[in-house]
Amino acid sequence: MMSNQQALGQMRRLFERWRESPNERFPPGLASLRSVFAHLYDFRLWGPEDRIRETGLVDDWQTRLAGNDPIVPFEAELWFRNSPDMCQMAEVRLVESVRSLGGEVVQQVIIPGIAYHAILGGIPAARVRDLIEHPERRQEIPLFQNEEIMYVRPVGQCAVPIPEDDAGVDIPEDDDANMASEDEPNDDPIVALFDGMPLTGHQKLNGRLVVDDPDGYEDAYQASWRSHGTAMSSLICHGDLDEASEPINRKLYVRPIMKPKPALRGGAIESIPDDVLTIDLIHKAVRRLFESENGEPPAAPSVRVINLSIGNPAQPFVREMSSLARLLDWLSHKYNVLFIVSAGNHARHIEIAWAEIANLPPSDRQDRIIEAVAADTRNRRLLSPAETLNGLTVGASHSDASQVQIPLQLPPNTIDPFIQPGLPSIISAHGPGHRRAIKPDVLFSGGKQILREYMPTGVAGLVSSNRPPGQCVATPGASGRLNQTRYARGTSNAAALASRAAHFLYDVIESLREGSSDDLPEEYDSVLIKTLLIHGASWDDIYSPYQSVLRNSDNSRTFRDYVARFMGYGTADVSKTVVCTDQRVTLLGVGALSDGEADEFYLPLPPSLSSTTHKRRLTVTMAWLTPVNTRRQNYRVAHLWFNPNEQKSDIVKGRKDADHRAVQRGTVQHEILEGHRAALFQDGDNLVIKVNCRADAGEITEPVLYGLAATLEIAETIDLPIYQEVRDRLAVRVRPRA
Repeated sequence: MMSNQQALGQMRRLFERWRESPNERFPPGLASLRSVFAHLYDFRLWGPEDRIRETGLVDDWQTRLAGNDPIVPFEAELWFRNSPDMCQMAEVRLVESVRSLGGEVVQQVIIPGIAYHAILGGIPAARVRDLIEHPERRQEIPLFQNEEIMYVRPVGQCAVPIPEDDAGVDIPEDDDANMASEDEPNDDPIVALFDGMPLTGHQKLNGRLVVDDPDGYEDAYQASWRSHGTAMSSLICHGDLDEASEPINRKLYVRPIMKPKPALRGGAIESIPDDVLTIDLIHKAVRRLFESENGEPPAAPSVRVINLSIGNPAQPFVREMSSLARLLDWLSHKYNVLFIVSAGNHARHIEIAWAEIANLPPSDRQDRIIEAVAADTRNRRLLSPAETLNGLTVGASHSDASQVQIPLQLPPNTIDPFIQPGLPSIISAHGPGHRRAIKPDVLFSGGKQILREYMPTGVAGLVSSNRPPGQCVATPGASGRLNQTRYARGTSNAAALASRAAHFLYDVIESLREGSSDDLPEEYDSVLIKTLLIHGASWDDIYSPYQSVLRNSDNSRTFRDYVARFMGYGTADVSKTVVCTDQRVTLLGVGALSDGEADEFYLPLPPSLSSTTHKRRLTVTMAWLTPVNTRRQNYRVAHLWFNPNEQKSDIVKGRKDADHRAVQRGTVQHEILEGHRAALFQDGDNLVIKVNCRADAGEITEPVLYGLAATLEIAETIDLPIYQEVRDRLAVRVRPRA
């Protein structure tokens, strides 16, 4: 990536001299390079192998050849050039490279906002087979030698299997909890789902969806194949059906972005089609929501949240942001919309011998499985686009509402990996995210994943079944019936439940807006929803098992930073966020800041806490949507933060949960502080929360919107009316507008 070829040559020669003689004296001013070189394996030009390394291209080629595909598609992402003329020249050279292999270019996409330039092409299977059987020839073909190309990747990798097991259960006719609501859903959707085509006539979905299918994907779907979109729609509209919860009161906007196709080993899968670039498909789908198209009005401008329960297994997050994650970040800020994204599922077996754990006491088995999953973190990373910075990345917890009594009613020869519900699921992808930001952001219920012996290797393998345990969802079943349910597990489910919670949080914001005039303008909806989805999260119930198994003398100082890759900010508790009690009070704030600016928020201290030693907790959460600069390594243009240690009062001091440095690396800062020391303060004193803003990766050209939530609470058993005291003091003072 160095543009100065002379400097590049000098650096390369210096590295080669150092490798031959590490103790050789370096030229003046360059001695520090000795420390850099000690960490390098090699120093060379970007070449053919780099363009396909860790992209999954070779595995995809082998799969397609086994399926006898006559043409093998690929995506080639080019080094982005600001000059349109240079982009055109690069495309011409790339087209020539593809045609030299007997292939063709199908599509070109340029999105300057994320520095993205790519083409979709296809190569005859015979040429691909030759490259697979003779890998040394890859160094010679023009496509991989083309210096305009950054990566060559497979296409259509966001895929989910269509269940073959016809184990659906009919919805009971007399089950009142499963009957449609008497009230018709509002036609203005708040949540959009980009997924597979749902079974719109299903008993749980009839009249609840707005399906927008401008590409005509529905024509490719027979009823029994509409599995994933039906399940996600069911979870967003109704939640886990075993919980018999109230449905959302607005329609759900659904845009099909997947189509069914045969799977290699029989059956079928739903996936992004091979004849489109995923980036282009999602870009157009989002733009259609908010902009006029072909003389037609925007499809759903009321949408505040977009659910993406898909992940690309061929593109785990390693070092740099994927083009799809960059797209979501850019669109999120451009249209002021929150993307809720699943962390990704890893259907990998646990690398433990079944004989080693099958007869262990449940607590010892849990420890061994936590240890084994942690040791395999390299293969369980976030799947694109879960590293998104502006989006909310959702991991799955090992929990559901199924009525299976574990272990008594588990299928034969299976085990529950955990005795403690709510731990991060063994299939949930791990962080961290960009620049070691906390990812996933939060955990939602993803169903209990059980294990069995996997033969012939004899390790602990995953049980894939439509039966419980898991989360009960609507399904078409093998015959496309309109009243069937099945059980499912994974981060897709967790993301859908987060989107369902976002809908109810919007209703809370709406009710507050009705009583607070202009204090909560609509442009803050997305950042407030993002804030509130995380605000109730904590490590309270899930930290101890990880601490006892994984913490040691070598990692004790950085352990909280390390363990956040599994649990993010913790398990979500949205009900705690929106429901106050006599002993718990939550305040919301919003604002917009530019570089160097700050806002101050005041939380009145309840007089009844003065001079007491009751344990109290302060939770402060802030979230924003930043512009991004894809040309800078920092990437995040706007850094917002508050410092909870600036408090002069001793009412709360000790930090809990996530590392205090890690919480400032992304676009969410979630801090939990506790204290019990007797703090003396006067009636009228306040906790002051100062929100700051600075430029991080370029100029902030317009104020950045943010949302803030602060909760002060004491134990429910302590008879102190702190809610009423705070409310009374807010009612009599004029708070400066943020």
